[in-house]
Amino acid sequence: MEKKVIPHCPICLEEMKMGQRVVLDGTFKGISHADCSYSPLVEVEDQGLYEEIIRRNQRWLKQFNHTIMH
Repeated sequence: MEKKVIPHCPICLEEMKMGQRVVLDGTFKGISHADCSYSPLVEVEDQGLYEEIIRRNQRWLKQFNHTIMH
């Protein structure tokens, strides 16, 4: 049985949900809520809705696919 990862914001520790605005940090390669992020804009690799970021960044799609499919 495959263990499911529940994606969460590393800053506020709240679960990531579809429809939330998030940013992908270019330095740490982590996804956090846009409101929580304290990264300078030059370090933001991508931003948008949670599901858009996951789809555009295939490395995350494989890990969090189950959150998009439901």
